[in-house]
Amino acid sequence: MILISGGTGLIGGHLLLLLSKAKEPIRAIYRSQSKLENVKTLFKNQNNDNFDKIQWIKANLLDLPSLERAFEGVTKVYHCAGLISFDPNSYKQLRKVNIDGTANLVNLCIANKIEKLAFISSIAVFGGQTLEKEINETSYWNPEAENNVYAIAKYGAEMEVWRATQEGVPVVIVNPGVVLGEGFKDSASSTIFKHIEKGLSYYPPGSTGFVDVKDVCRAIHLLMESTIYNQRYILVGALLKYKTVLSQIAAKLGRKAPGKELKKWQLKLLWRLDALVTFVCRKERLLSRHSAQSLWSTSQYSSNKIIKDLKFEFTDISTTIERICNTLKIEKEN
Repeated sequence: MILISGGTGLIGGHLLLLLSKAKEPIRAIYRSQSKLENVKTLFKNQNNDNFDKIQWIKANLLDLPSLERAFEGVTKVYHCAGLISFDPNSYKQLRKVNIDGTANLVNLCIANKIEKLAFISSIAVFGGQTLEKEINETSYWNPEAENNVYAIAKYGAEMEVWRATQEGVPVVIVNPGVVLGEGFKDSASSTIFKHIEKGLSYYPPGSTGFVDVKDVCRAIHLLMESTIYNQRYILVGALLKYKTVLSQIAAKLGRKAPGKELKKWQLKLLWRLDALVTFVCRKERLLSRHSAQSLWSTSQYSSNKIIKDLKFEFTDISTTIERICNTLKIEKEN
């Protein structure tokens, strides 16, 4: 049996769509009924009638008894669960969920002699690298760099996953770029499309790596089914300027493309203002210093390793954007 943590998230939900077509039984972890309904809706919108074939179990990475029950009879694990936040005030919670939670899951993988473990990490763990230099799988974490809180937590989670390899559990790790996909209103991907739909005047000057959620799922599944183990793979379908991506989304949604570039000084001012508002109003940060830096930076990532090892072909991001926008239009009509 396959176990998927984070089955109600963007990647986890789309991974369930893919794996539900296979014969191997699937068990997925969920935390709340509302999030479970999101996945059910995704299956319905994707014309996939296999939702009821999935065995859902309510569990939490930090609740060992429930997690132990989820592992009964499991042979393979896809670890997609995790907390995403760039708010420095969320640092303790990020460590607790992403590092301690992953440690719990790894310990159960070791105890249950799991055949293979897949972990969805992030290109954020390469954040401390020199941006002018192309980043690949041989690039390593720089502890002396000013890493953001999410990157620190993800790196810590990776260390727990690599620990599993020392105890005899084969592992594969993927590091996706900015994941674009449909079906989850509270995902970062949906937030981008919502802002464009409402009207966005400004665009950040930087660039980064983007990838289709379906490519992430396809890649991790192929790696799990292959003889490859104890390897990591960067998953970036294209290196694009934020302006390019936002303009393409606007065109497909029939909205005006953002035409004003956010200057570096403006981003510096915005994150400072956000810090002040957060302190006064006691709300979650929307823009941290590290987030602002990423918006004006130009990052270079290479996916040559997975292209070579699996002869993998990434979906063109313009095709991804068109599919997501078409889905949004259908959802509106219904």
